[in-house]
Amino acid sequence: RPRFQTTEERQFEVAQSFVENPRLSIRKASQQLQMSVLSISKNLKTIKFHPYKIHLHHELNEDDFDRRVQFSEVMMQRIDQQPNFLHNTVFLDEASFEITGKVSRRNFKYWDNENPH
Repeated sequence: RPRFQTTEERQFEVAQSFVENPRLSIRKASQQLQMSVLSISKNLKTIKFHPYKIHLHHELNEDDFDRRVQFSEVMMQRIDQQPNFLHNTVFLDEASFEITGKVSRRNFKYWDNENPH
C-alpha cells in the first residue's frame, strides 16, 4: 500500500465527504475512507480546504425569542402537512445554544475551501 493516498480519485472522495458533512473530523474521515489521518490532511491541503471556527458577530435581540417561537410553530405546521419535511431539509451553520442564550463554539469547526468571514 502506498504511504500516502493522494491520487485525484482519493482527493475527490475526501472532498465529497467534507462537502456532504463540513463538520466531519479528520479522524472520522480517516475511519470512513480507510485512509491515514496524514493522507486525509494532505488531501485537504491539496484541495485547499481549511478548518473554520464559528465567530459571533452580534448578541441576541429582545425579539429573537418571539422569532424562535414563530419559527417553531411554522416548522410544526409543515411537519403536520408533510411528515418527511425534516428528512428533505438541510440545516447549515448549526451551533449549540444554551437556555441562557450562550452559544457553544468550542467543538464547532467546519471545513470549506472559502472563508465565510
